[in-house]
Amino acid sequence: MADANKSEATGKSNPGPVQSGGSDSVKNPVSQPENRVPQLGTEKASLTKEPDVATPQEGFPFWEVFWPVLILVVFIALWKSGKITAIKTYIHETREQLRKATWPTAEELKQHIVVVLLSSVLLAAFTVAADFVLREIIWGALLSPAQ
Repeated sequence: MADANKSEATGKSNPGPVQSGGSDSVKNPVSQPENRVPQLGTEKASLTKEPDVATPQEGFPFWEVFWPVLILVVFIALWKSGKITAIKTYIHETREQLRKATWPTAEELKQHIVVVLLSSVLLAAFTVAADFVLREIIWGALLSPAQ
């Protein structure tokens, strides 16, 4: 116990579990990294970049330029063909028609919701009943003994 406290005080950490019985590459082909946690104040944290990390390709950023240019070209083509003006006119006319529409009140909307829900439940009940009846008729005809 005194040795463990002494090793903690001096900053030595436990190196991890030791495997016995031969080569590590034979029993465990995938090497596991050590999970060592440095003790506070004893080891300095390494802030260096790992050398195996892939860096982005250097050179011309093709895709960063391609998409804005494509969007600009499509916009110009639509503008010259008059499609932008047609879209603008469509939106303007749609807004005018929506202003002219009469919208239901909250009470009318609740009534319509109730009608739709009841209709849906009745249709579902009819479908289940018709399915049951047809299934019984068909299975009864198929499974009845031939006379």
